[in-house]
Amino acid sequence: MKSVHCLAALPIAAFYSGGWLAEHVGTRLAGLPFLMAWNIVWLLLTSVVMGVMFRFDGSREAARASTNDARERDGATS
Repeated sequence: MKSVHCLAALPIAAFYSGGWLAEHVGTRLAGLPFLMAWNIVWLLLTSVVMGVMFRFDGSREAARASTNDARERDGATS
């Protein structure tokens, strides 16, 4: 497992900690209750985290390289 995969724990921890945090904050953000605003923000940030993981994972390059190696052994050209 690569260290970039540890980023997947961040949104999970954020969603579970939101209830505890909302209990202590008790304010409104943009007219929404804090917990709802917290969940909306982390919903969007989860997409960003998954994009970062996809970008820095490296498995796409490894799969592409193995496919190109197989094509070269078979004599196929692309």
